[in-house]
Amino acid sequence: MPPKDLYHWVALSMAPGVGSVLFRRLLAAFGSPEEVFRAKIKDLERIDGIGPKVVGALRRFHWRDRVDEEFQSAEKIGARLVPWDDEEYPPALKQIYDPPPLLYVAGALAPQDRKAVAVVGSRYPTTYGETLARRMAMGLSQRGVTVVSGLARGVDSAAHRGALDAGGRTVGVLGCGIDLVYPPENGALYQALTEKGALISEFPMGTAPLAENFPRRNRIISGLSRGVLVVASAGNEGSIVE
Repeated sequence: MPPKDLYHWVALSMAPGVGSVLFRRLLAAFGSPEEVFRAKIKDLERIDGIGPKVVGALRRFHWRDRVDEEFQSAEKIGARLVPWDDEEYPPALKQIYDPPPLLYVAGALAPQDRKAVAVVGSRYPTTYGETLARRMAMGLSQRGVTVVSGLARGVDSAAHRGALDAGGRTVGVLGCGIDLVYPPENGALYQALTEKGALISEFPMGTAPLAENFPRRNRIISGLSRGVLVVASAGNEGSIVE
């Protein structure tokens, strides 16, 4: 059974209206997620940016069944929930402006992942662009660098495959729940990353791959990496916008 404090951590991360910024403000004010749920309404109302709507939602949030389901769903696929204060949480990710309070992780994060470079680009590259992404990822892996990407079609998938071909480590950051394989043709690649690297998501189990999730996940890709290599990108794609 997961620790009691992790239950409350997951509950607060799922509470309606509580994003990562407000989560950290609440944590700073009350010391722990459990104390947030115990807090009086007048004390919650003092927190900058919370508003009466979110206070009401927190007080009405029946989280126990939701959190139990979340842990059960994660356990079925061998994933675990890693809070911001866990030693497994990547230190570099804590340094970005808006670090996720909670990560869903399948596979294993390793100390050598602190030496990582992101390889990203178009979902529809030329054959040359896809080949280049794969070769560059292989070269990085051969030098002991972990390759980070977004498991999307095109350049991202090529980068992950290049790292695996070289026998290196690679980390995929998802724009959906960690229990969903997206795009669906990447099932084998998804499995390979759980065995020879890691998959990461900040989104609750079952979260669909909505368009707005992908620009948000890009801050995690960059936060995990010492540098970002854009191999090929169209002007309307996230790698160039972000």
